[in-house]
Amino acid sequence: MQTIREMPFVAGDVALDFVNTAEERGHPEAGDALLTPADLRLWGQRYGLLARSVRMGADAPDELTRAREARELIYELLFAQVHGQRPAKSQLARLAELAADAYHAADLQIDGDGAVRWHWSPSDLATVRHAAVTAAVQLLNHAPSARLKQCPGHHCGWFFLDVTKRGNRRWCQMRECGQEAKDERRRAKRASGV
Repeated sequence: MQTIREMPFVAGDVALDFVNTAEERGHPEAGDALLTPADLRLWGQRYGLLARSVRMGADAPDELTRAREARELIYELLFAQVHGQRPAKSQLARLAELAADAYHAADLQIDGDGAVRWHWSPSDLATVRHAAVTAAVQLLNHAPSARLKQCPGHHCGWFFLDVTKRGNRRWCQMRECGQEAKDERRRAKRASGV
């Protein structure tokens, strides 16, 4: 698992990139890049959600726990959508609670392009969670889309939006999971003598 400092943003959406801070869920070698409140802060800063000067208060460990719980709920909901399953009512109820908290903490502002958008304080660590939750609601609000995909890479499972013209993106990153699959096929060919 890459560290937060090394982790690429390849998903095309804040909710998906946030979910991708963990990988190999359910596997003995599962990885989680959000290990400390400082990791959460750095992720938010790198994503442009938090200011560089964010100071963490005494509640930072609690916010890390809340963020990780929200991340896993979003993962479960996205997994269900990608695989044509219906989410549980309890999952939707919990997402509604998290979204209500997020919108309650936000202000509506007009961006430079004239669009009205929700904004959270760039000095509040909870901004990361709020932005991810509300983005997840937007993703789930649309009918299941063939453009929302989960990488089939060996022990990966990262989500991404396929924005290619043909809609044929298969891997989270071609240079990682895609190349690994190519190499594996090549080794299998050699081993079979083909």
